[in-house]
Amino acid sequence: MKKSVEIPVHIIFWTMFTVLTFVLSKMYLESVPDAPFAAHFTYVVLLELVMGLVFFYTTFFMMPWAQKKQNNALTLAAILFVLLIVFALPAIQIGVLEVLSSVVPHLLLILLGVLFFNAFKTE
Repeated sequence: MKKSVEIPVHIIFWTMFTVLTFVLSKMYLESVPDAPFAAHFTYVVLLELVMGLVFFYTTFFMMPWAQKKQNNALTLAAILFVLLIVFALPAIQIGVLEVLSSVVPHLLLILLGVLFFNAFKTE
């Protein structure tokens, strides 16, 4: 992929991510109006965006370093694992489904960070 499209692709991706987070959160609140975060909707959407950015760009920017040595790759995996645990801690108090709904999207963002890195590294 050409380097000149990298920034627009990132902008489009994060715009779509934010819209999807907004829509899914609204749908959830319609089905569960007394959800714990109902009064803090905007905060939750912004927090999801920030967490998504952290997971994605930690992966994306640390991939060149992680590819140099196996120990570096293990260190990156450990960092991402600790971040997953830290961001999932608030959901642990609510239940297993909430923990999975917190962890799975972030695992997908880690995978997308790797895919984006591989798509743009050839240029």
